[in-house]
Amino acid sequence: MNNATMNRVLHWLPILLITTFMTAGEITRFLPAVMQPLILLVWLVNVLILIFLQKKKQASPIEKSFLVYITLAAVGFWLWPSGLGRVVQSFSVPILYIVLLLTALGPPLFGAEPFTMFFARQTAPAAVWDTEIFKTINRNMTWAWAGLFALCLVSSLVPVIFGRSDSRVWSIFYRFVLPAVFLLVLGRILNRNYPRYYQNKLGLKPIDQSNNKKVQPAETPLERKELVMSEKGLVVAVNGSPHAGIGNTFMMVEMFRGPLAGEGFDLEVINLSEKRIEYCMGCGLCIEKGKCWRQDDHAGVVQRLLEADGIILGCPVYFGSVTGQMKTFLDRSLAYGHKPRPTWKPGLAVSVAAAFGETTVGEYLATLLRIFGAFSVGTLTALATNPGEFLGKEAVETRAKDLARDLARAIKEKRRYPGTEKDLFFYLLIGDLISRERDFMKHDYKHWEEHGFYQGFKNYVRQEFAGGQFDPSIRRAWIENMIAEEKAKSRLGKPAGKPAAGGPGQARTCREMLEIMPLGFQPEAAGDLKAVYQFEISGSENFTAHLKIEDGKCVFTEGPLPNPSVVIKSPADVWLGISKGEINGQSAFMNGQYKVEGDLSLLLKLNHLFKR
Repeated sequence: MNNATMNRVLHWLPILLITTFMTAGEITRFLPAVMQPLILLVWLVNVLILIFLQKKKQASPIEKSFLVYITLAAVGFWLWPSGLGRVVQSFSVPILYIVLLLTALGPPLFGAEPFTMFFARQTAPAAVWDTEIFKTINRNMTWAWAGLFALCLVSSLVPVIFGRSDSRVWSIFYRFVLPAVFLLVLGRILNRNYPRYYQNKLGLKPIDQSNNKKVQPAETPLERKELVMSEKGLVVAVNGSPHAGIGNTFMMVEMFRGPLAGEGFDLEVINLSEKRIEYCMGCGLCIEKGKCWRQDDHAGVVQRLLEADGIILGCPVYFGSVTGQMKTFLDRSLAYGHKPRPTWKPGLAVSVAAAFGETTVGEYLATLLRIFGAFSVGTLTALATNPGEFLGKEAVETRAKDLARDLARAIKEKRRYPGTEKDLFFYLLIGDLISRERDFMKHDYKHWEEHGFYQGFKNYVRQEFAGGQFDPSIRRAWIENMIAEEKAKSRLGKPAGKPAAGGPGQARTCREMLEIMPLGFQPEAAGDLKAVYQFEISGSENFTAHLKIEDGKCVFTEGPLPNPSVVIKSPADVWLGISKGEINGQSAFMNGQYKVEGDLSLLLKLNHLFKR
């Protein structure tokens, strides 16, 4: 049996067990000798199922409600048969619907999330879980389901209220058949159609969940798939200005909207002044447990940033720093501050000041983008006093357009910027801190371990060091040649001569260049050198030739020799460019534009053996 089949069985088994319990009760008139062992067995199996599902984070509120109902029945039959036991015998079905009704009504009344959220997360993309639309749909559906449970409760009481409890047909119809119609027919219609209806009402294209596979909630928000409510990409901006939608920061952020829309991205602006975010208490519980214990709007704002394709942090300058709203929001983000994201996204920083400090605050916000898994694509700053009175407004708008396009391209191309010393500093400092304080910073340490950050800096920045062609012998040969050249200059006591007329610098082809190289040969630089330079030229020209240096002379000859001192394999245009000084020979070699076999020190001597 595969995992999917096992999960389906475990989710349906509690319903089957309750049905068995009720059926046995109807048949035996709830005879204690039968019901006591049966309810004990049903309770034990349900407990085991719930423990198993809870470990996999798949236990639904309904399954927990079933356990509450079965526990009440077990207590009634075993511990209080004359009281609760008699109530269960007389109202076994109504009690079940009372428990389900409380499951629907209880959480919203006490500020907890609606029970339908658990089921909605199984098919809806993770990125919409924290949107107001998703929450509203589930609140409305929870009240609708509460109504269905209430109808089932009333229906199950009809035989008792109207004195038809002795009629088996009427009893079965009102207690079982009619409630089943409410739940299986009306409930199914509600689940399938209401979310689509609500999104259509708002003018949104509904998410098609008909082909979605069941999706289990991620362990943490950091692992959730980055999707958005519509088919467009999403950029989320957090505005730290207390002026919300009428301040200069908001106006600057809105400058991105048009260019982003042109690139296929929606812009969502979150004004912190409209959110309830309490001060950080400095208790450190979040770095131990992974989340803050305070219940306010902070987690929802962070979740939107983590889900977005790109993010923007914007704030005006207040006394040389960010506003109290932004500072409180950032302070409360400590649980995320030590946890590098497993993926990176592009971000922007925005800041405005009346006189000074906007660049400093902009750089500060750009650095803190990493808290939410982003790297800075750029910073938009401006000077302005009254709303809209920007110094050089056209320049600010032009800069905003450029940054918006850069942000959109970075998202589409999945672009990354190179790691910097700031990344390295953060990695070394925070990595060491978490390692030393692992007993206290348990959640941070677990995060670093799971993502392999302690295996090296490249794992942190998610970038690899490129494989180079460095050969230590090249460096040694370069140093030896440099020293020899300096000694030769001292002995000669005069500067190098002028290029010979008609020398290699005048050649039009690589063959011609090699043929006339002996004309620029400098015997005094060669000394007693004895070597054969063989050239294997390809590309626009295709030939093999060699230069033989011996007894202070240089001779060009077509064809190869059996044991050349050094072999240079190069495209014609590359070697011609190197010979004329148009291409740096060492850079070209390191970049693999040509290859060398044999004595590399001879390669470095070429510049000094021939005049250009």
